[in-house]
Amino acid sequence: MATSLIVHLELAAEKFNEFLQIVRAHGEFSEQTEPGCLSFQVMVPKEEQNRVILVEVYQDDASLETHWNSDHMARYREKVEDMIVDRKRYLCTT
Repeated sequence: MATSLIVHLELAAEKFNEFLQIVRAHGEFSEQTEPGCLSFQVMVPKEEQNRVILVEVYQDDASLETHWNSDHMARYREKVEDMIVDRKRYLCTT
């Protein structure tokens, strides 16, 4: 059974475009280098400004854990932490 992580982010308006560049690169890197990362989608709602929704699908819980503890995830968190105003995470099974 796959494990999915859906993350709703509210971003600082002045950091929005910079964040999008960073998170898209992070998602592509995750898909390309992590065998357990099945999909990493970055979505921008049309009706709300400064919001991003991440839809990440992993082979299983262990694959998500590997992603979460990776060096590139640590670098990503360091780069974007001051850009995020609010965050909600939903761990799901599919």
